[in-house]
Amino acid sequence: MPRLRLPGSLVAGGAILALMLVCALAPGLVAPYDPIAFDYTALLQPPSGAHPFGTDQFGRDILSRTIAAATIDIQIAVFATVGPLVVGTVIGLLVGYYGGIADMVFGRLVDLVVTFPFLVLVIAIVAVLGPGLVNMYIAVGVVGWVFYARLMRGEVLVLRNHDYVSAGKVLGYGEARILFRHILPNAARPILVYWMTDMALAILLGSSLGYLGLGAQPPAAEWGVLIADGKNFFSQAWWITVFPGIAIILAGIGFSLAGDGVADLLDVKR
Repeated sequence: MPRLRLPGSLVAGGAILALMLVCALAPGLVAPYDPIAFDYTALLQPPSGAHPFGTDQFGRDILSRTIAAATIDIQIAVFATVGPLVVGTVIGLLVGYYGGIADMVFGRLVDLVVTFPFLVLVIAIVAVLGPGLVNMYIAVGVVGWVFYARLMRGEVLVLRNHDYVSAGKVLGYGEARILFRHILPNAARPILVYWMTDMALAILLGSSLGYLGLGAQPPAAEWGVLIADGKNFFSQAWWITVFPGIAIILAGIGFSLAGDGVADLLDVKR
């Protein structure tokens, strides 16, 4: 029996995400200090043996805060994308299969959403609802499902004309069985690849909103919030901003590599 060889990008991306997951699930076991404990004897100290990432204006250890922030940012990556993934997949599946008036209405809705930049729409909704992670999830869900639905619809339009769908109808299979047991599994591979990329974008979005004060709220440790905390001290304490920024970059690389690896593993044509 031939052994399954995992793509190198999947292995590399998986290693980065595994490290992030450890930090997110057990920050207390990895972080050397309490991420919210003030130490007025160690204000704005540069990177050193005692504090590898330095300290902030309250003496808090930046390494510990960067590790603790992984908990919120992984949460953002998952919670901000699962809702749009499920809703968009179901709507795209139904619209692509049945077509008709629903497909026409969906087309106009897509045109309306893509007319405006995604980030502008999310910021506008969060500004109305108020800052916070829950409202950010709502805002992303209101807009983000459209992109999943559009991708799923395109896959279903191709798959609904395949022979196995016609055979299922001849055999008397119900439409629910054809949709969810035959079409959906074959159309799900591009959706999974897009989801991996979307989680990276969700972290960037969450960090951007955190920086603007619309996402996670202090004293919670979140990478965007940490960058915002250090912006006024960048000339004298660059490490407060730089190390959380590197964490965001690594997270994006991890999800992107994992997405490419999943695409190669599932042989998704892009």
